[in-house]
Amino acid sequence: IERGLASGQHLAGTGGLLQVGPMKVITDGSLNTRTAYCRDPYPGVRDDPYGLLLVPPEQLRSLLRRAAAAGFDCAVHAIGDEANTLALQAFAASGAHGRIEHAQLLATADLPRFAELGVIASVQPAHALDDRAVAERLWAGRTGRAYLARSLLDAGAVLAFGSDAPVAPLDPWLAMAAAVGRGGSEPWHPEQAVSVAEALAASVAHPSRDPVRIEPGMPADLLLCEADPLRCELDVLQRMPVYATLVAGRFSYRADG
Repeated sequence: IERGLASGQHLAGTGGLLQVGPMKVITDGSLNTRTAYCRDPYPGVRDDPYGLLLVPPEQLRSLLRRAAAAGFDCAVHAIGDEANTLALQAFAASGAHGRIEHAQLLATADLPRFAELGVIASVQPAHALDDRAVAERLWAGRTGRAYLARSLLDAGAVLAFGSDAPVAPLDPWLAMAAAVGRGGSEPWHPEQAVSVAEALAASVAHPSRDPVRIEPGMPADLLLCEADPLRCELDVLQRMPVYATLVAGRFSYRADG
């Protein structure tokens, strides 16, 4: 803020390839450490049985107000259902724009609030595969509202897929396959699966950009695949062979060198 920066500004000397990102706040912990802030206690935990709330609600609202006033979008890390409720309340109270990072466990009543507030649900589909065993143990009886995709889309939310690297591999195809197949032959909560087209739309750089539409005047960030992701089998989607990538109209990778 002191340097006069704001989200979306292109940084000088980067050829338009680097922009100022959001202001990020980490409000709770994680599932595996039993520190994601939840409404229900973790089994067998004496100290902080509900997890950890790292940023109190009033402080979060203040941070979001200050960021929004300076032209910054906000990225709020929230994993537990109570942390997500408080994050959505902070967006509502502050008028800030942005996204919730992870949104792994959600209260059913909060699903429509993403669309109502224009808050993007930035989720990592591969975590649904990595965490399924520990989630069934630590969030027993609640996994039907964890690692959601279909329910968020049906509620009108905008999804943005990511990897959470290095926690999970930096591989968008793995994330898309996880969102579509929910674990393949033994899918976990298959009712939360999305279509390949929906997974592609959630994986592009901007949520309003159509990933399969190429027209003059659009950003020439292109990917040339050796298989059609809309028609290939799930195992091919997961290991998608890529022939070339272009960034701003220039090749950044070609399989033939």
